[in-house]
Amino acid sequence: MKKIKLIFFHPYSLGGGSDNSLYRLIKRLNKKIYDIDFISLNKSILKNKITNINFIKLSASRTILSIFEIRKILKKYQKQKKYKKIIMISNQNFANLVAIFSKYKLSFIKLITVDRNHIDELHFFKNYLDFIKKKIILILMKLFYKKADVRIGISRKLSKDLSDLVNSKIKTVYSPSFDKNIIKLAKNQNIKLKKNEKFFICVSRFSKRKDHNTLLAAFSMIKEKKQFKLILVGFGPEEKNIRLLIKKHNLENDVLMIKNLHNPFWLIKKSSLLIITSVYEGFPNVIVEALTLNTPVISTNMNAGASEILLNGRGGDLVKVGDVLNLSKKIINFIADPSKLKNKMRKAREKLFRFDVELHHRIYNKIFKNV
Repeated sequence: MKKIKLIFFHPYSLGGGSDNSLYRLIKRLNKKIYDIDFISLNKSILKNKITNINFIKLSASRTILSIFEIRKILKKYQKQKKYKKIIMISNQNFANLVAIFSKYKLSFIKLITVDRNHIDELHFFKNYLDFIKKKIILILMKLFYKKADVRIGISRKLSKDLSDLVNSKIKTVYSPSFDKNIIKLAKNQNIKLKKNEKFFICVSRFSKRKDHNTLLAAFSMIKEKKQFKLILVGFGPEEKNIRLLIKKHNLENDVLMIKNLHNPFWLIKKSSLLIITSVYEGFPNVIVEALTLNTPVISTNMNAGASEILLNGRGGDLVKVGDVLNLSKKIINFIADPSKLKNKMRKAREKLFRFDVELHHRIYNKIFKNV
């Protein structure tokens, strides 16, 4: 029986939500049915976690420069007759565009694009050059996204807003973040803390869009904070600035930063509260993971995902993006009476089946079969 060739394109496989989602999908795919390539610009973090697939590291220094290299890889399958079908799965808007251009006139390859960030991402920029770059991406998305055979968004709000932008149908497939394996992983105590120490936790990349400034400003306003530490788990370019913010708010004795922790689940389980302050997301996996581990959540009501997971505030507390005062009030309310937020959490936990890894796997198998 001929196999189906799957080519996953994820330019920067560094860890985080996208890699976790891809890992949870790929490791469940039947290797007797699928032959899998994983293409990235860096050495994928998944290489030591998944066997029986072919990892390809591109020589290009930037995603936009990889078009001809990817096209060369795709064209080698043109003369082969060994596969039942060939499907490319790209991740993130800029990579999706590169994938579309790379398979130009290669109609024998089917393309599935997956958007993992809300289009709000393209309305935030670091400088004028970044502004121009993102405006170009928006224009190209409007012009070319319809060229993909299947377009996927990882939350309903993301899919709706993306559909309005590109005037094409977007299928919603939730991120596979309800994974009961993390309950086992949470038993591994990999960080030593003081006995009976209480703390809140934020697990997110150290980047501007995660808005640690709002989190630290809100935490600094809590007089009762001496009862709790705040632990920041992550990695990324804003580490130095976050340390400066900790110093600015006089929180050196109250905040602990932990870098590159591949298994944060013991800390999430032990934490009294998960706090997320992102400006935008696609689907914040860590919220589902916290709920799976019975940890209540306060999150910004960013575009998108959080409100869907937390049932529009019935399954956890939501605050406006950047609202320092309201976030501090929500934390103070939790300290005063944790039971209210814990009762909300139970409602959200009842709906976690929507994000189940096995359901996600079945949906993708169906997509691969029908594309």
